[in-house]
Amino acid sequence: MNAPKIGEMRLRMSLEAPVDTPDDSGAMTRGYVGRGDIWVKLTPLSAEARFIEERQELAIHWIAQARWRADVTSEMRLVDGARSLRITSASDPDGRRRFLFCHCEEIA
Repeated sequence: MNAPKIGEMRLRMSLEAPVDTPDDSGAMTRGYVGRGDIWVKLTPLSAEARFIEERQELAIHWIAQARWRADVTSEMRLVDGARSLRITSASDPDGRRRFLFCHCEEIA
């Protein structure tokens, strides 16, 4: 996959990190806190229908290309309004810390 041109990263998304807090029953509740906005270029990779909790949903796989950030992990997500993309992996394509390629999954 080729590195994007800066002008191709036109979609501004919020990068969110998970925060686990204990609830009254001793279980953990996961919430998310914003870590800043980033500009990305989204490219669809594939889509598949699957059954989740006895209902059919569409899982869309994306590659989100952005400027390099060292703090992005596979626990985070990218959010644009009601749209949420779970980051499954993040990598530096050429090792030069210029761009970040995040493989993401969106459940629609």
